[in-house]
Amino acid sequence: MALIIPGVEVKVVKEVLSPQLAPSGVLGLVGIVEAPGSGIGRAASWRSFTDRFGAASAFSLPEAAQALGNGVFELVVCPVACDATASLKVPAATGNAAAFTLSARAPGPWGNALQVSLATRQVATGKKLDSGDDETRQVFDLTIRIAGSDYKEVHRNLSTDATDTLRHVRDVLAAQSQLLRVVEERDKLKPPKDSPDVKDPSAALLGLTGGADADPDAYRKAIALLENESDVDMVLVSVQDTRDTTRVGRIYADVISHCDRMSARSQGRIGFGEVPGGNAADIATAADKLTGTLVSDRFILVAPAGVVGAVAGMTGSLDYFQSPTFKRLSGLGEPAPALGVESQQELLRKNVVPVVAQRGRGIIVVRGLTTDGDQISVRRVADHAVRGVKTIGELFIGRLNNEEGRGALKQKLVEFLVQMQKEGAIVPSTDGTDPAFKVNVYSSQQDFAQGIVRVDLAVRPVRAIDYIYATVLVQV
Repeated sequence: MALIIPGVEVKVVKEVLSPQLAPSGVLGLVGIVEAPGSGIGRAASWRSFTDRFGAASAFSLPEAAQALGNGVFELVVCPVACDATASLKVPAATGNAAAFTLSARAPGPWGNALQVSLATRQVATGKKLDSGDDETRQVFDLTIRIAGSDYKEVHRNLSTDATDTLRHVRDVLAAQSQLLRVVEERDKLKPPKDSPDVKDPSAALLGLTGGADADPDAYRKAIALLENESDVDMVLVSVQDTRDTTRVGRIYADVISHCDRMSARSQGRIGFGEVPGGNAADIATAADKLTGTLVSDRFILVAPAGVVGAVAGMTGSLDYFQSPTFKRLSGLGEPAPALGVESQQELLRKNVVPVVAQRGRGIIVVRGLTTDGDQISVRRVADHAVRGVKTIGELFIGRLNNEEGRGALKQKLVEFLVQMQKEGAIVPSTDGTDPAFKVNVYSSQQDFAQGIVRVDLAVRPVRAIDYIYATVLVQV
């Protein structure tokens, strides 16, 4: 309103403030968990992960512990639907029926590595029989091992007596075991068969069977759940059964498709995978098959198998413009098989990332590359710039009707890019003649009629210096 009585009218106009971008290092982790019914969920610590998805998820999805142990900012976990769970029917003391059925707490082939042994004995109940002898009942100790691992659980003085409220095997495993559970209801169990009298304890081991991996379509559906998580900038699919390289390649191809699709929405992300193989020759053969079809600036293949979670976690812990080359991994034993110098060179020629134990450095990433040969950090810098331009641009939709509005957009973009330059993410040319970035905001008459403003942007991401060539002059 115009003033009638002399006075002062003050209008307060709030300046457009660019929102802070989501932190980098948010890992979308796709795999089989103990509690898939929890749906997609987030975890920034190991306790929150196990509370949400179950303790057995530590074994069915080992990449979670590796990623968190190496400093990833946050996990976004997408459970994969899988019904094939390893199990074992424990022989009963009498008859042909099973005493009870032990089942892995999480589905998948990981459960096929579980082995159990029972040691039965008779203990006095404190009551007397009509004959005057002490009444006894059977109890047993249950030992659970993982083949090829030092991990084991021992549960003592268990019983199958439905009236036992303290050491009933079903209740004890449900409360204390991270690996197994009893399938039947507590009043349906029978006493197990007496322990065999053998000198070699391994001869008494019983193995679980029947665990199988999910099919590729189940993995694809789980990957699709990440499309609604806009802050995810890394994707890792944990494939349990890697024996079929063609099947593994199909799942990894879905990861690349997902990353490309999200890049088109200005939500760029990179995927991680691993090369299976029990020795250097097998790894080289599998790498040939995978790298032939998985060439992308948005995918990273790591060798040997079993360390990809640590590589993803370490990459997520770095600033988005830092390279993982020669960075140390934590929480790992020496990678197996060990990759010699010749194997490392062969893998690098195929743009596969080797992880090796190096004296004086520990477990390191030899060189951080995508499968098309570019540096990982360069791709992440470009994605950061894209996310920033999108976030700032959305603030000005409906405000670009004149030159002043377009000028304000350009100023905000310059402000964002200057900050990237101060961080060291983008740099001028080495001779100093070309700036770290260029930006232009404009609209032609036809664009203006259609409600379009165009932004031309050029950035020069910093590159990791991977090689140093030295010349030593020996003077006499």
